[in-house]
Formats: sequence, structure tokens, C-alpha cells
Amino acid sequence: MSEGLERQEFTLPQTFYIYFNDIDPEHEGLVEVINGCVPRLVDGILEEFEEPFEKFVARLVGHFRNEESHMRALGYDGLEWHAGHHAECLERVHELIRGMRSRGYAGMQDLRVCFHDIIYDIAHADLQFGEFVENLGLTQRRR
Repeated sequence: MSEGLERQEFTLPQTFYIYFNDIDPEHEGLVEVINGCVPRLVDGILEEFEEPFEKFVARLVGHFRNEESHMRALGYDGLEWHAGHHAECLERVHELIRGMRSRGYAGMQDLRVCFHDIIYDIAHADLQFGEFVENLGLTQRRR
């Protein structure tokens, strides 16, 4: 294990929580998968990256389906854009994994990209849906 990497590296800002149904725990679950990779890095390299990233993709796809289902059920008018954004994010994850496979390992930079470019983007995009459900009276985001 690399020195100084024992702690969890990534945390989703509280300002990105929408407090609706299981959306926030799903975001946290994605972060947990990435954080689970951090202590397994050896000199900044994770050679056994396939299993955690398969888990990450499975959780990501499940989250997208769940969230789009909520949006559809509530008549959210941003669903079409949001579904397109989900597809684009999923493609970015697959591109990241292709890069890891071609190198034969994942590095700390890959974990940072996964968090800052993928998870952060997903949670940030969900804020508009959070405003929508708050306006419906289904949640109080400002706690």
C-alpha cells in the first residue's frame, strides 16, 4: 500500500445531496467503490482493477435506471436531457476502463478522473432534479 493513502480520498460535497429517495445513497455507493480502490494502490498503481470497476459500472447503470424511473414517474421534463447525459457519462467510464486495460493497471489519476469527472458531474447534474422534487414538496433539500 502506498504511504498516506490509507484514508478515504474522495467525499461528495453535502451541497450535492438532493435528499430524495435512494439517489444520495446511490451516489455515495459509487464513491465507496472508488474509495475502496485507494488502499489497494501500490506505488500509485492498482493492477487488480477489473472487479471494482465492474462493480462501479453495475452500480452506475442501476443508479441511472432507478433515477430515470423516478423522473418518468414524476413527469420530470428534463428526463430526455438527463438520459442523454447518463449515456454520455457511461461512455466516459467505458473509455476510462479501456485506457486502464491498454495500460494493464489503474492509477490514482484514473480514480481522480472517475470521481471528479464522472461522479461529480453526475451528482451536479442531479441538482436540477433535486430542485424539481423539492418544488413538488417531496423533499426539503436545505437541511
